[in-house]
Amino acid sequence: MTEAWITSKDNVDIYTKTWKAVTETPIATIVFVHGFGEHIDRYNYVFSRFSKKNIEVYAYDQRGFGRTAVRNKNPGITGGFEVLLGDVTDALVAKKKPGIPQFLMGHSMGGEIVFNYACVGPEKDNLDGYIISAPFFEQGEETKKPGVLTFAVTSLSKVLPNLTTAVDLDPKYLSHDPEIVKQYAEDPLNVGVGSLKTLGDMASVPKFLINHKKYENITLPIYFSHGSKDAIACPKASKEMFEKITFKDKTYREWEGLYHELHNEYEKDQVIDEYIKWIIDHVQ
Repeated sequence: MTEAWITSKDNVDIYTKTWKAVTETPIATIVFVHGFGEHIDRYNYVFSRFSKKNIEVYAYDQRGFGRTAVRNKNPGITGGFEVLLGDVTDALVAKKKPGIPQFLMGHSMGGEIVFNYACVGPEKDNLDGYIISAPFFEQGEETKKPGVLTFAVTSLSKVLPNLTTAVDLDPKYLSHDPEIVKQYAEDPLNVGVGSLKTLGDMASVPKFLINHKKYENITLPIYFSHGSKDAIACPKASKEMFEKITFKDKTYREWEGLYHELHNEYEKDQVIDEYIKWIIDHVQ
């Protein structure tokens, strides 16, 4: 595993990590997009497993989160999904290896961003597939805020995009494993605020994709993975979005009883193994 700082086209310092494959020629490469509030150090176990299967993974702390937020002194401020999708494009282009399949993967808000990219991203047709973990299309029933509040955030984001507000995320909903819950609560790199622009886009982008039938643009293999007891990102909304996809090579994997962070549940090895198997099946 290697780490590095890069500078974006608009001069933002971004922290990155690469989990190298075990050989010089990986069977596939992945660009990974993490979720709201978290950072890529939380994926060391997951992607060390990918690495051992000769799959190279590149990830970065998104704007407003993790070490990127610390260095730029802007916790929770991302610039919105258009900016974040631009960062995805830059990562895909920079990490493309000629002749080697490339996949895009994301979790939670990152899963929402990856789905958005599969619909409208500039490089969407130059990839080999997508893995989407617990995408945030709607809040889970246990954590859902009133609709009027969501409307207010979306409306205010147009005039005060960089105004931040606290996001009440109870880590008990992340995993059944109390150690994971404790680690999240005590991790100083996790960010508990979001800009109105970020939160507004999280709420409005899925509706835009549905209303304009952008899901019809998906032309590559896609794999959804979601826990049936996810209280943070609504599994029902995830399944409904998946069902709209017209492309034939699509898989929806529901994990009965699991919470939001499938890769941090007691069944994490089984979850990770299924990701790896799906990738291997799509590079042969």
